Amino acid sequence: MGTVAIIVNPAAGKDIRRLVAEASPVSDASKVGTLRRAVIGAMEGGATRVIMSGDRRGLAERAIDRLEASAEIEIMDAPAADSAHSTREAAALCRSRRVGAVVVLGGDGTHRDVAKGWRDAPIVALSTGTNNVFPRPHEATVAGEAAALVATEKVPLAAVTHRAKTIDVQLDDGENDLGLVDVVLTNDRFTAARAVWSPDGVREIVATIAEPGSVGLSAIAAAVAHQDRRAPGAVHVRCDPNAASRVRAPIAPGLYASIGLMSHHHLEAGDSVTFEGPGVLSFDGERDRTLGADRTATATIRIDGPRVIDVGRALAWASGRE
Repeated sequence: MGTVAIIVNPAAGKDIRRLVAEASPVSDASKVGTLRRAVIGAMEGGATRVIMSGDRRGLAERAIDRLEASAEIEIMDAPAADSAHSTREAAALCRSRRVGAVVVLGGDGTHRDVAKGWRDAPIVALSTGTNNVFPRPHEATVAGEAAALVATEKVPLAAVTHRAKTIDVQLDDGENDLGLVDVVLTNDRFTAARAVWSPDGVREIVATIAEPGSVGLSAIAAAVAHQDRRAPGAVHVRCDPNAASRVRAPIAPGLYASIGLMSHHHLEAGDSVTFEGPGVLSFDGERDRTLGADRTATATIRIDGPRVIDVGRALAWASGRE
């Protein structure tokens, strides 16, 4: 009891959208400062131990340099290469160590990787990526404090969290995957640079979050329907560049596009959509799986993802105002 983990994706906020859109880079120095403030907040919240993910850039080591610590601080071994697999392994390690709460620094893709390593992890989702629909822009100081309040059981987990939705994807070859925000089928032949920054070739979108103010492919769904992150269900959109009905949406920071829409409808929890190849499946804004001709993948809406900690509510509960 009392252990907080902090997982940072060193590559978050540095993809191709810095070149093709107006996304601002998130520097290592900025991440170091964010990490340091999260550690300070966790100690203020009563954490007795802080476990930090390691990376080849030494972000964690730099963050705690000359820090007066009131808690034991442990840094995981740096992986051979910084990758999505590293984030998943860090999350899995946190689960095996029975960590009380995890502060996650990154965008939608990073949080997806954490969910793949620890599906129902209790997390504070902190946005430091490109597309930040799933994580929120909390100040790291109070994010760390809120995580510690949950980890030390000063506030009850069930009272200050909501269960995130997932899009479970089952491929016809038996493999499976998941998305937290959206799963998209495109006409691409290869995963290429992974980040999706153009609407060209987008065929279908399943989005669990379609809220005004979103940036990314889920913003296309938000332009025609509303789906709150806390409400069960999702939105399924079919796109066609030749369709008469069109919407404009911010598909990347500083980048709007016009998209032709064929149809859209609401999905309930438990409903499924079957994607048919050929094409590429994008998960939370990143191309990840090639779907060959005559191949299929079934996407099902679940409510079994990470337990997302409401920072404001956790702080209010601790102060007796909840």
